[in-house]
Amino acid sequence: MKVLEALGLKGRRVLILHHDDLGLTHAQNEAHLSLGLPTGSVLLPAAWASGVRGQDLGVHLALTSEWEAPRYRPLTPGESLRDEQGFFLKSPEEVWKKAKAVEVEAELRAQIEAAFRLFTPTHLDSHQGSLLRPDLAEVYLRLAQTYGLMPLLPALEDLEALPLPQGFLLELARLLEKTPFPTLRLLDPYTLPPENRLGFYLGLSQLPPGLYQLIHHSALPTPEGRALPDHKTREADFFALSHPEVRRVLAEFHPITWKDIQEVWRRG
Repeated sequence: MKVLEALGLKGRRVLILHHDDLGLTHAQNEAHLSLGLPTGSVLLPAAWASGVRGQDLGVHLALTSEWEAPRYRPLTPGESLRDEQGFFLKSPEEVWKKAKAVEVEAELRAQIEAAFRLFTPTHLDSHQGSLLRPDLAEVYLRLAQTYGLMPLLPALEDLEALPLPQGFLLELARLLEKTPFPTLRLLDPYTLPPENRLGFYLGLSQLPPGLYQLIHHSALPTPEGRALPDHKTREADFFALSHPEVRRVLAEFHPITWKDIQEVWRRG
């Protein structure tokens, strides 16, 4: 699917500015409102999922709960999705080793259908990349078609940069080659130190033409938000995206949403 051509944007620098982990904390949700940017995805099993408001929201499909607190549980009873305390497993590697595809599919369906009861979703993505096991990626793509939602699919260059198990990359590359859905380049500063965040955003001005998704995890600097181990990273995203020079750089891109892509898809 040639999105930029369909949107009349071939040769332009085009950006989806995407707020991850909405619903995780109230501080995350309030940052989304404060920044006034339309796109993000919601962790449906998390405590604040029902408090998310936005114009272009997706389902942040979760199979992991990575911290000691807060933690969240599956919406379905699948035993292969749970640790001994009944919470989601702590890492993608545990999911890849333990999860049964049939139980994963039931859980993903439950999360998508829960989203439809709260808002009108436009897209899907995967929390921590847990759906990169090839058989789970096939489930992900099938559910995207079933529900008419756009799946986030990274370009092959971004997949090649990930520390995936041997054999995953070849199978994922085959899936990308066959899929009718678009791929895009991912920009994600999450692993950078907080003090480098502003420089990362300002450096976006050097990117060539193409379709990009910039992933951020902005949260307000509140006591509740600071209960997360990575709160400094989330606050750094919020302050950088509030900075007037960063806003000037972002204005150099043509902004689109997943809803725009969904509408192109529906037109065939």
